[in-house]
Order: sequence, then C-alpha cells, then structure tokens
Amino acid sequence: MLKFFRRIRYDLMEQNKTGKYFKYAVGEIVLVVIGILIALSINNWNEQSKANNLEAEYYCRLLEDLIQDGNQIDALINLTESRLKASNQAVRLLQKDNPNTIEVGRQIALAIKAIYTDFRPNNSAFEDLKSGANLSIIKDKNIIKALNTYFNNIESLKSVIKINGENAVDIYYAHNDSFANGKTPSSILHGRFKQGMEPDVREAITIDTMAILSKAMQKRLYNEALRYTSANTRQLELYNIIKDFSTSITTLFKRKCDKSND
Repeated sequence: MLKFFRRIRYDLMEQNKTGKYFKYAVGEIVLVVIGILIALSINNWNEQSKANNLEAEYYCRLLEDLIQDGNQIDALINLTESRLKASNQAVRLLQKDNPNTIEVGRQIALAIKAIYTDFRPNNSAFEDLKSGANLSIIKDKNIIKALNTYFNNIESLKSVIKINGENAVDIYYAHNDSFANGKTPSSILHGRFKQGMEPDVREAITIDTMAILSKAMQKRLYNEALRYTSANTRQLELYNIIKDFSTSITTLFKRKCDKSND
C-alpha cells in the first residue's frame, strides 16, 4: 500500500503537477492521521473491554468469598443454637432436687463446646484487589467503601465474641475437681475420652452413673449454667448481626456480578 502511494507521488512530481502533489500529500497525511486515530480508538476499546472484564471478574470473586462467609456464619449460628439449648437444659437439670452429676456434666460440656471458635471472613479477593493498581478498576467507589465497612465491622464483632468465649471457657476450667462437677465422668462416657482412652484404662476408672451433685456444687454449677446461657445468647446475637452484614453485602455483589455478566 505504501509503495502504491509513493508511486503516485513520484508520478505527480515527474509530471510537474506540484499543486496536485501538495493536495495529494495533505490528503495522504489526513488518511494517516485518521488511521492512527482509528487504531488508538480500537486499542482504547480493547483496553476498556479488558478492564470491564476484570472488574466483572472481581465482583464475582468477591461474591464467592461472601457466599463462603455466609455458609461459615450459618454453621456458627447452628453451633451456637446447640450450645444455647444445652445450657438451658443444664439450668433445667440444676433446678431439680438431687441432679445427676453425669447428666449435668454432659449438658454443661455441650454448653461451651467450640464457644471459642473464631469466624474467619474470606478476604482473598479483596486483598488481591488492594495489592496492586486494581482498585481503580472498580468504578463504583461505594463498593470499596462497603467492603471496608464490612471487614471493619466484622473485626469489631469478632473481638467481642472472642472475649465472651474466653470468659465462658475460664469459668468452665476453673474447677479443681472435674469428677465432682461431672466433667470427666461425662467425657469418659460420652465425650473425647470415650474415643481416645484405651479400653483397659477406661475400665480401670470407677464411674458412679447414679452419683448426685453436692448441694454446694449444684449451686455453683447453677450460677455457671446461667452464665453460659447468657454467653451463648450473646454469641447468637453477635453472629446474627454478622449474618445481617453478610447478607446485605452479598446481595449487593450478586447484583453486580449478575449485571456484569449480562
């Protein structure tokens, strides 16, 4: 093509048609400029298309992380509801006359089971988004604000959950005699010891399945069971707050992900 245009210029010069040559030269320059502008426009369109695709990818990756958060929260809520049920049952048993030691020990053990479990939000996509210049890809800056608010709120709530769980665990392990409060006997019969203790070791331990709590121990455990009920109620409240945050932001990113894929 260049040879074709060059040949036309030579022909015009050889024919001494200077005016036509200059007009042709100007026209050729205009065509070149137009070609450059078209090429730049196509390049810009390609770059914008890549940016839009990357933005859509991040929306969907962030949505996947948030869905995993929701699943994790649901599991923690179910676990907390089970603990709350057990702590109420422990209170119920301790309100009776002569409560069975092992039955109470079993319910109290269930009342604090995994109460110290830590919620760990999935932030891999968000950290990846912040690690480079990718934040500029997200056109809606309210999205970044929403993510920062979400993770900051989660951290604040997690600190309360942690303290609440630690207090319950401290109460549980403050007992010096784990036989008198039913902790060890119930664990041997129903819990961790049942799986981990070898038969000859377990059989050598005498367990009175009809043992009754002493009045002093009953009073102490009654107060502690009430505190476990309170702790689990608070845990459930906090996890439901986290669930509300998670549900709200998940809905937002689902719309973004769906829209970007239309």
